[in-house]
Amino acid sequence: MRSFALLVKPAGADCNRACPYCFYREKASLHADAHPRMDETTLERMLTTYRALPIAEHAVTFQGGEPLLMGERFFRLASGWGDGVAFSIQTNATLVTDTLARFFAEADWLVGVSPHGDTPAFRRGYERLTAAGVAVNVLQLVTRENVGNPERLYRFIRDGLGCRHHQYIECTSPEAYAVSGEAWGTFLIRLFDTWIGDGDMRTVSVRTFDSLVSQLFGGTPTLCSFAGDCRHYLVVEANGDVYPCDFYVEPAWRLGNILEDSWETLVASPVYAAFGARKRGYPDCPRNGGRLDDGWRRFYAHAVPLLRDRLG
Repeated sequence: MRSFALLVKPAGADCNRACPYCFYREKASLHADAHPRMDETTLERMLTTYRALPIAEHAVTFQGGEPLLMGERFFRLASGWGDGVAFSIQTNATLVTDTLARFFAEADWLVGVSPHGDTPAFRRGYERLTAAGVAVNVLQLVTRENVGNPERLYRFIRDGLGCRHHQYIECTSPEAYAVSGEAWGTFLIRLFDTWIGDGDMRTVSVRTFDSLVSQLFGGTPTLCSFAGDCRHYLVVEANGDVYPCDFYVEPAWRLGNILEDSWETLVASPVYAAFGARKRGYPDCPRNGGRLDDGWRRFYAHAVPLLRDRLG
């Protein structure tokens, strides 16, 4: 069995914020309960069976919605039941407490934070994490509202937050906040030129650029959108239902449930095989329906020769 990671939604789409550009908000309709929570039985079953799999790497990321709605006890239990698993969590940081920050540092969890404006609540949580010595990455959603400001976004994360690990994700839904292919290509080119021009190639990690370097010089991309197959992780919802991707948490793509099905059965599902095959022919994530392809091609044409010249 080849390795696969888990992306776990322990509180479903539930969140303490209501960002209008969040694509996962609509998944709240999956649950009759307005505030779904993964129970301890499901958590234990998921982690103990997953860590027992004979695969090279075991990695679990908790995401949402807002996963910190689960409370500190939930993550301490996860750390115990998932001994040997590489844990990470993606959060808006507003619910981070001092004790939770210390736990993440002591347990060696990677914490990704998503700033939705430089609010006091975000700053308090972020500063608690960094003060505790937590390994922190910043994930910035790029929407129609900020796609014209790549230099400002980059320097805010690098200098304003003091973070050297960046990830930029394009918004393609809902339509009111979605970026166009032309705007996305221009954003990536200007971001890349800032990264190069500021002399940050070897000091700041931008996940998109890292994946391109890995693909050019090692043959293996580190982002699923750059790969030729979509089967890199499984999504586990609060009730244990399993899907192939969080952009496709839909009844038609449900693979099963971890309380009823083995991991072997889930990854061998013909639905999963069909999902993986959808990537063929797309230079980008299939969820974008080809709308960003021209932007990606412009970026590749700009960045690849420069990378080969500097690193080849």
